This record gives sequence, C-alpha cells and structure tokens, in this order.
Amino acid sequence: MTPDLEQAFRLAAGEHAAAAVFAYCRAGLNQTVGSLLTTASVYDLAQMRSRRVWTDDAAAYPTGNFKRLDRNRYFETVIEGKRPFSSTTIEEIATVFFDWQKIQALGFESNLNLPAVADGRVIGTINLLHRKGHFTEERVAAAMAWQPVATLAFLLLDLAGSDGATFHQDGSGNGPATIEE
Repeated sequence: MTPDLEQAFRLAAGEHAAAAVFAYCRAGLNQTVGSLLTTASVYDLAQMRSRRVWTDDAAAYPTGNFKRLDRNRYFETVIEGKRPFSSTTIEEIATVFFDWQKIQALGFESNLNLPAVADGRVIGTINLLHRKGHFTEERVAAAMAWQPVATLAFLLLDLAGSDGATFHQDGSGNGPATIEE
C-alpha cells in the first residue's frame, strides 16, 4: 500500500485532523510493513528527552511519559541524520535503548523508528516493534513512503499545541508525565 496524499490532506482539513492523519498513517504502515506495537513520540532536545503522544499498548507504553534520550547511534541516525533507524535483533536494540529488556520481555526483537522531518529537523517519530528479523531493509524502504504522511500528522499535532497534545481524539493521557529510566 502506498499513501494517497490527497486523502491525507482531506483528513488534515477535517475535525481532529492530527488524529485522523495519524490513524491513516498507522493503518498504512501496518498494512505495508506490519507492527505488533506502535507508539509515536515528540522530542525535547533541550532536555534530551522524548514524550509519547500515541500508543496502541497503554499498559506497556503509556502516553505522556518522558523517555530519556541518549547521544548514541540512534540519536546520530534519527535526530541528527533525519533517517529511519531499524534493527532486527535484541542485541542491536540493546546498544541504543536503555529499556531493551522491557522490549524483549514484551516479545519484540526488531524495531523501526520513522522520523517525521519538517523545517530541517525531526519533529517526531513513529516507533514500530515486531518479532526478531522483521524490519529488513526492504520493509524500511517501504515504510519511507509514509514519511510525508507522518510529517503532516506531527505538524498538525504541533498546531494543536504539542506540549501537552496527543494523537488521541479525547486528548487523554494516563496521568502525570514521568521519566522512564
């Protein structure tokens, strides 16, 4: 499945635009490359942290929580390089994410972080998890077709005031934000 940008812009003109465009992007990514757990994050580089603004598993990864951001290969690839980051083994994940044991405990060993890029900077990422070996180069390349739709969704979220906004239509989080360590 490839994105229909006219459809994305129709959704962007409607009510709950950020949520609608994000839902379209997520459905397209799931159909194109697959994901067993999906989240979306925005970044606060001044404080070196990210915040989840969408999740399909609130028990494992609730929205609103901050996650520390480390200067490592992920940071260099996604934040500085504005390119997707993927791995196909838990050993690769462990080199960049402090919560790799949680990822493994949930049964995942492959990840894809698709950056949304606007005005020369990463404004958010869609984060996909799957079983070992899933996010191959071919799947990453296919996911890149959805980058413009992801960027549109994050821009719409920013217009809604991303400091506290989420992609959930009712705007609800799961309590006060905390830092995950």
